[in-house]
Amino acid sequence: MKLLIDTNVILDMVLNRSGCNISMELFRKVKEVGACAYITASSVTDIFYITRKEIHDISRTYVVMDNIFRLVSVLSVTEQDIKEAFGKKWKDFEDCVQYTTGKNNRIDYIITVNHKDYEDALLPVIAPAAWIEMIDNTQENR
Repeated sequence: MKLLIDTNVILDMVLNRSGCNISMELFRKVKEVGACAYITASSVTDIFYITRKEIHDISRTYVVMDNIFRLVSVLSVTEQDIKEAFGKKWKDFEDCVQYTTGKNNRIDYIITVNHKDYEDALLPVIAPAAWIEMIDNTQENR
């Protein structure tokens, strides 16, 4: 199972925001079931920038990013992804780039706390807690 993790799910965990416990549980569950978690290359730059801005420490920011890279793999964002996303004219271009990159990489689920930004998505878009519950229910029914 391939999961595209939205930038805000990572930031909740990294910055200890509301939802950080669910994000941490998500990654525990990903490891437990052997799913593959991904972020896009564009998310890497966003996460780095926001983390550095919030914690005001470049050395700690690199440590945080190292830890993130232990949890996720990075999907390249191609010119095709950008042009396709641009053509969709979504309200939130960043999320459209993530969606398009995920779709073009055959992602199974997009995990996000911002469902409204993915209204036109054809891939399943699910909250971290809902994905955890879905996996727990699947495991119970085995």
